[in-house]
Amino acid sequence: MRIPLFHKRPKPPTLTGAQTTHRTQKIETLKAGRLASLALSFTSRIIESIGARLAGSESCRLAAAEIEKELASFCDTAEQSSFELESGVHSLPLKVAVILYPVLVLLQLIGLPYLSFMLFLLYGWYAGKELYLYKPLSIRFLKRDEGVNVHAVLQPKGPVEQTILFTSHHDSAPLYSYNRLDRLTYAKKVGLPVFLFLGSGLLSMVQILSELVSGLLLLPNVPSIASLILLLLFLFSTPLLLGLWNFHSETGSPGAGDNLVSVGMIIQLARYFHWKRSCNSPLSSTRLVFCSFDAEEMGLRGSREWYRKNRPDLDSALVLNFDCVYHSDQLTFLERDVNGHQMLDSSLARRCAEIAQSMGYPATCESIPRLSGGTDAAEASRAQLKACTLTSVGWDDRTKPSVYHTEDDTVDSIDPKAVEMALSVAIRLVELVDQKKLWEADLPKQEKQKEEESDPKLVFSKLTHR
Repeated sequence: MRIPLFHKRPKPPTLTGAQTTHRTQKIETLKAGRLASLALSFTSRIIESIGARLAGSESCRLAAAEIEKELASFCDTAEQSSFELESGVHSLPLKVAVILYPVLVLLQLIGLPYLSFMLFLLYGWYAGKELYLYKPLSIRFLKRDEGVNVHAVLQPKGPVEQTILFTSHHDSAPLYSYNRLDRLTYAKKVGLPVFLFLGSGLLSMVQILSELVSGLLLLPNVPSIASLILLLLFLFSTPLLLGLWNFHSETGSPGAGDNLVSVGMIIQLARYFHWKRSCNSPLSSTRLVFCSFDAEEMGLRGSREWYRKNRPDLDSALVLNFDCVYHSDQLTFLERDVNGHQMLDSSLARRCAEIAQSMGYPATCESIPRLSGGTDAAEASRAQLKACTLTSVGWDDRTKPSVYHTEDDTVDSIDPKAVEMALSVAIRLVELVDQKKLWEADLPKQEKQKEEESDPKLVFSKLTHR
């Protein structure tokens, strides 16, 4: 602590021993606000120089190379790892629905509703695994692209006793061809086709019940006049489903908040702990791993592949994933992921929320809402690691714009304070783990933000008195 003196400032005493070689150049003040600014600057630079980053694209691979270069400046090791990625696999269920719809109706027209209903159920199983549960099937006939994950490691001073992973993703989502705010167009191009497809399945079930009563279920037959008219109307409506074929655009979102700023955050966390080590304050026994995944927007494929390859080296690791950091009053730690179906580690999520609250930040623990997708923490949890996601997006707050997966997902949509808060919580998490105090009953109260990182304790060769 600096004590104000009324007298002339004395000459500083000389340092002892090894401290004369201690790093003395002025480093930018590495407080959370400054780190947040650097993360946002990185985000802006990548978007301006590379643009949208669809999974498996050349622009996504260029972004991965930039991320590896940044992390290599602060970590002991940094590397890329490639994996095969099926091109367009996440939009395939919608295209299959367009093709399958007239087949379902025709089967009912010739009196084979049970075949129609079986195909409908089979499609529902496939689409549910791909789009809702994020447990996709391997589709061999699709073109293969190259996805690229990046990870870097910062080792502690002593033997590794615990590991923390900070994860994010650098790919951006494809834009939707139809604006959800244009309700009429969206209802016509998306809502009506979905209604027709579901209706075809319902009609097959009704026809099955009818034929069970009449004893014609397994025999080719002609439906009743009323059913025939209704089925013909459904068949002639087939062109209306073509809107689903191009539901996903060929261009991508800028993806600033979802999720490039999170990549900037893990880079700045690496910078911070590298700086601490250069100031003779390294972590004693905690290894830090910083990961940026590809293909999160295609059903978490990048993180799934990375954990499959690297899980044996990550026993007892903690995983804090960053995704969609936008609003400073919406700090949330997810306890359930993938449309609410995948359990994350509740104890870790609640402890992170308590850390945030001890620093004066409002924070909650929640499940991701239904039909809101998933995050890479789900794959960490499926790999039997303690994982949760830090997010700050206003799912239920209609006063806040919903910009993710749109062309408005730019740096301007991100509250710098939200980034600062997320970084502060992450830094405090590492400190508590390294001090072996993470699971203590009572967390010490922390200031919201340190004004400046103090230098390591200095030892003087002599003392001066006034």
